[in-house]
Amino acid sequence: MMILDRGGKCVCSVLVTLLVGCLLLCSCGRADLSDTEQLPQTFVEADTLYKAGRYEQAAKMYDRTAEECSGRASLQSLCYYRAGVAYSQTEQRGWAIVSYRKALLLTPDYKEARHNLRLAEEARMNMPAMEYPIVRRWADACAYALPMSGWLVISIVLFVGAVVTCLAFFLGRSRRVRRTSFYAMLILLLLWGCTLLMILHRRHYDKQTDVAIVCSVKAPLYALEDDPAVAEPVTELYDGAELRIASTAEGGSYLHVVLPDGTEGWLPKANVEPVAIIQ
Repeated sequence: MMILDRGGKCVCSVLVTLLVGCLLLCSCGRADLSDTEQLPQTFVEADTLYKAGRYEQAAKMYDRTAEECSGRASLQSLCYYRAGVAYSQTEQRGWAIVSYRKALLLTPDYKEARHNLRLAEEARMNMPAMEYPIVRRWADACAYALPMSGWLVISIVLFVGAVVTCLAFFLGRSRRVRRTSFYAMLILLLLWGCTLLMILHRRHYDKQTDVAIVCSVKAPLYALEDDPAVAEPVTELYDGAELRIASTAEGGSYLHVVLPDGTEGWLPKANVEPVAIIQ
């Protein structure tokens, strides 16, 4: 049973212990992908093609291997990551972004894939419509600063700390201890709420499957109220542009898409590759 002294030292020591434990757990919260398991022959062939400088063929072979490895998430994610690296070598940024996103869809804490995805997105031709609102960009930067396991550990630690300070508030024998415990409890509850928001943010976007990427040099975007078969495009999107698929037009040759800034329109289906993995 925890005994509170008059100076509140016990509360402080408990909080420090929880904080140290949190940092230690976060440092080992992610298990790296392992490629030491038995690899398919097609994976070995793809590696050989990549080393020989035949990057496009290697990327296609990695994609084929990923499709054959359905059910082995770690290996499948590795295949998509290698495919992204190979596509980047041929400057096919759209296909590279698709591959990295598929790798992250399977393994959200794949640091190398997320790093390369950021580089590929920075290298593409951007335009104002491709910019997410500043709140979304800020939330992404915060949520992906730590792996999901790290946020879960921090959330648990903060909640336990809030419970400890709550007990200290009710059981404290002096006004100083109770006042300090009360403010500490409020701060810990606020931080706990922030970690829950980060966890919910990641849970939503880690499994988002309605995202698609433009995988051609350019693709015409038609106004939503126009008939894309006869209308003039209002703008053009370039290789690597990200969008969200809302629906498919009658006939299936055009997609109703939503750009990051909220702009909607029709885009030829042939120019777009969905990120969702078809098992």
